[in-house]
Amino acid sequence: MRITFLLHDACTAGAAVRGTAGLATALAAHHEVEIVSCYRTADRMAFPPAAEVTVRTLVDLRPSSPQYAGATDGQWLPGTVCPYDTAYAGPTPPSRLSEERLAAHLRSTDADVVLATQPHLVCLLAEHGRADYLRIGQEYRAHASHSAALRRELEAAIARLDAYVPFSRAAARAHRTALAAAPVRLTSIPVCSPAPGAEPSTGNSKVVLAAGRPVPAERHDRLVEAFAEVAAVHPDWSLRVYAGGRDQQRLRSRVAELGLHDHVLVMGAGAPMGPEWAKGAIAVVSGSGAEPSGMSIVEAMSCGLPVVSTDCGHAPREIITPGEDGLLVMDHGPFQDTLADALRHLIENEAERRRMAGTARRTAERFRPERIAAQYEALFTACAPALAPAGGRPFRNAVGGTRWRRRVRLLARRLGPLRRAPSPPAVACRVTADGSLVFTLPAQHLGPGAWNLVLRPRDPDRAEPVHLPVERGAADGAPYLRLTLDKRVCELAEGDWDVLLARSDGSAAHPVRAGLIETAHLLEPAQRLASWREGIKTWLPYPTPGGGLALRAWHRPGHAEVVTFDVEDEVIRLTGQLLGWRARAHHYRFQARLRGAPDRVFATPCRVDQDGHFAIGVPVSLVAGKHPGGEALWELFLTAYGGGPRIRLGMVTGDLVDHRHIRQFPAVSYAAPEGELLFRPRLTREHDLLLSATTARTGRPDDRRTRA
Repeated sequence: MRITFLLHDACTAGAAVRGTAGLATALAAHHEVEIVSCYRTADRMAFPPAAEVTVRTLVDLRPSSPQYAGATDGQWLPGTVCPYDTAYAGPTPPSRLSEERLAAHLRSTDADVVLATQPHLVCLLAEHGRADYLRIGQEYRAHASHSAALRRELEAAIARLDAYVPFSRAAARAHRTALAAAPVRLTSIPVCSPAPGAEPSTGNSKVVLAAGRPVPAERHDRLVEAFAEVAAVHPDWSLRVYAGGRDQQRLRSRVAELGLHDHVLVMGAGAPMGPEWAKGAIAVVSGSGAEPSGMSIVEAMSCGLPVVSTDCGHAPREIITPGEDGLLVMDHGPFQDTLADALRHLIENEAERRRMAGTARRTAERFRPERIAAQYEALFTACAPALAPAGGRPFRNAVGGTRWRRRVRLLARRLGPLRRAPSPPAVACRVTADGSLVFTLPAQHLGPGAWNLVLRPRDPDRAEPVHLPVERGAADGAPYLRLTLDKRVCELAEGDWDVLLARSDGSAAHPVRAGLIETAHLLEPAQRLASWREGIKTWLPYPTPGGGLALRAWHRPGHAEVVTFDVEDEVIRLTGQLLGWRARAHHYRFQARLRGAPDRVFATPCRVDQDGHFAIGVPVSLVAGKHPGGEALWELFLTAYGGGPRIRLGMVTGDLVDHRHIRQFPAVSYAAPEGELLFRPRLTREHDLLLSATTARTGRPDDRRTRA
């Protein structure tokens, strides 16, 4: 049969896109499947389906598209089928143009089944869909989270469909009660979650992870407040919140207000989340049920994390078995205290945490695309008799009538690149347990002859390019080729390196696209131990803004890694650790040097223990007394007594290629006789620590004030 999925914007990374890509891929093994996206806002999908799935766009909103000017000229008006809803108050809300094109598609399509994934698409399917194909809606957002007007429109639309699929049994029961007289078939099918491409978590890190949008429905502020209680007891654990959206800064401000800058990082939205989940030991979902699919819960379980979830909505309690693969926290009463207790329980009971992690991976197998696709196929078969009274046609034979169309479509897709420049191959990169790199590239993108994967330094004066021969002998016929950059035998100069692909005959090298990037092992205790012995030698793969693949290399035999920064009793306090045996062979004092004026310095004592842990206290009055006026930047060092080395203070360890927009530091304002000054730490692109001094701006919630 021919199956069509309707998406709002297939280029986003929401639950509807992730679930649809996996389900469409599984169904495409036996059916002709297409995804129709109202909008296209990027060159590539963040979660592309298999090549057998056709993806069509009704309105192309990429600035480079010829459609862009027309789509934004006169026709970019609010939609009319369903009331405007805050769920779509982003850059691409429903518009008259998209509705007109989707309505025309629904009237002319030759699909056997059409599935709508979002409320306004469900309304449009009910309004314009024909009765001679199956019209099915899916519930990726909780019914109760919509406005009253949209709920009324949505209920009326659901009653006109052939089937409606909530993701939990309880939600299906609620809809049956509300629509008891409607002929629509209401049945629950769990969310579809493909197996992660990344390696699962080892559980060795001391990181708690949360993912989602920081909107009121997710209530990440409650999680941050709960983690304040956890950090007070377990300061070596940290929290990462993967969130995008307009309230991201509000969440960061709350972190600053609670003084959790050393323990909580508000990351950007992670896409895909698999490699990020692998960095954690515990996952937490603290929403209020706006996402009824439970997609985040299943994805975290797939990567081997026990999940602590709010017992809200329906999905968590139907996915999680408390005490077996996670914990449920009641969404009322002293919620923050209860959530903190649950997190502390898992932190303090490692054996139980690891047992739950193993069970969580087994639980996630219930949601694999093949199993969910079989349930949808059963639904299609059960609904098929309803088409006959409406004059519907029988389904086309999945293995007969449509097979030739699939073959023609695949042939056209293969011939297409011959008429246009081929896209760069996607190269995946994984950091191994010892810090080496494993590159994985698709063999089909390599023509005949010998090839090299080339690492080219952006600063050609620092080093020569590194060539890794692509060995094909034993892997002939394999879909992927793997190359290892061994940390034990290879040296990379500090800096950025671009990854390219070139023929061995010396012809020009071409860039590659960044595939799946896995850096979880950089958070392992083994990495910290290696750095303690040998200093910093880290290779960190990352995607460039243009989608290419690059590496950031750090090579510092002696390094002073800052762990905490705080201000108390009119003293700026830093703690950290000296890494590398060469660095620990000396005694040090702290020294600050004014950038641009190397002769202008000040120093204070520095305590260093036998393991290299250091503690620095800098009186704010001392920094203010040395301030030259205007805006100044102080470079920070540990300088050895007796003419030994001088080591920059920095924050280099870990998996972040650029801390500057993620880490936040408290500021201190000082009322000096000549005026008020504001001191705040900053990080350079190389992750070296600076202390900036500027004219203070009053009213900042995270400023800590002292008086002269």
